[in-house]
Amino acid sequence: MKRYRFSLESALRVRLVQEEAARFALAHANAELQRATARYRHALARYDRLESVDGEQDVEAFRRGRDEAERLAAAAHAAWLVVDAATDEAAARHQDWVAASRRVTALQKLDDRRRGEWLVEEQRAETVAIDESAISRWRARVAESPTDESGVPA
Repeated sequence: MKRYRFSLESALRVRLVQEEAARFALAHANAELQRATARYRHALARYDRLESVDGEQDVEAFRRGRDEAERLAAAAHAAWLVVDAATDEAAARHQDWVAASRRVTALQKLDDRRRGEWLVEEQRAETVAIDESAISRWRARVAESPTDESGVPA
């Protein structure tokens, strides 16, 4: 029996490597998104903890409080921009992985279909070989057995 070999095996291996690379890039992008989200939550919590001062205060204390609030608001906004960029990156990496996965699936389906065709051909060839063997044995027995005048085995 001849061994099955997928003619696009090397292409399938390349596609599998590409899919693995895309999966790794997606995992990395998701990890970056989680880190960015944690930093944003931390910056937002720091801004939320900022105490507002009621009542009279001197100009210098007011400016310090306002500067601190603006600095914390800017940090929270910057963290949000990082989350937004990380979300876009994760979505792009997901699309890359989906495309790579589809290419692998297409080649695997083609391999499965061709393997099935190969099995059918191998079974057909095996059946023909068995039939020929049986016919050969029958002919040998017929040739060895005595026959009557009509040629029919006695």
